[in-house]
Amino acid sequence: MLLLLLLLLPAALWAQAPSASLNVQLHWDFDREIATSTVEIFESDRWGTTFFFTDFDFDSAGQTGSYFEISRNLRLLRIGKAAGNLSIQYNDGVLSGDAGAGKGIPSTWLAGVALSDLILCHALFEVQALGRQELGAHLGWQLTGVWDWPITGTPLEFLGYVDWWSMADGRTGLQSEPQLQMRWSRWAAGSEVEVSRNFSGAWTQRHGFRFDRWYVHPTIYIRVYF
Repeated sequence: MLLLLLLLLPAALWAQAPSASLNVQLHWDFDREIATSTVEIFESDRWGTTFFFTDFDFDSAGQTGSYFEISRNLRLLRIGKAAGNLSIQYNDGVLSGDAGAGKGIPSTWLAGVALSDLILCHALFEVQALGRQELGAHLGWQLTGVWDWPITGTPLEFLGYVDWWSMADGRTGLQSEPQLQMRWSRWAAGSEVEVSRNFSGAWTQRHGFRFDRWYVHPTIYIRVYF
């Protein structure tokens, strides 16, 4: 964690005219029968960009789980309008079943390269190639794609991400959360579909979790931008 704080320090001390965006989401997950609150923060500065998000899951009895990611892109060069970056990230979380089955979401460091500000038509993309170090496991890899596509002439916006990573047992895991939303100024409403394979966060109380199986969990949500 100290390494990540050192990478964030230049942005905090010397960034000139940084720009930041914040949005808060509230989801209802039909399969898990839980509500999830999400907070996302994105900031750009003269050195690069910082992204942070956290999820908190709730049922009728209270909070059941949480997850967060923080990442820092340090801009190395410009390639036309795109940017080549050094990227370092940290992810961690807890699930409601951790007490009995052990930690389902491992503490994970990632570092590598990211190509951001890729524009195709009206869509904005970022692609990442990362080394992945889970706590207590061998070094692996992860490929990530992120997109944001405002659909021209409509209030609709298609956005999301996909992660594909190696696992210690030789399997690979995949998770994607595409969202389609309708936006009105600072407000938006839409649906998200979590699609995953070999991702332990797909666990539900009703169906549990098994490896080598696809899981699809739809949600509806509202979002407010600040």
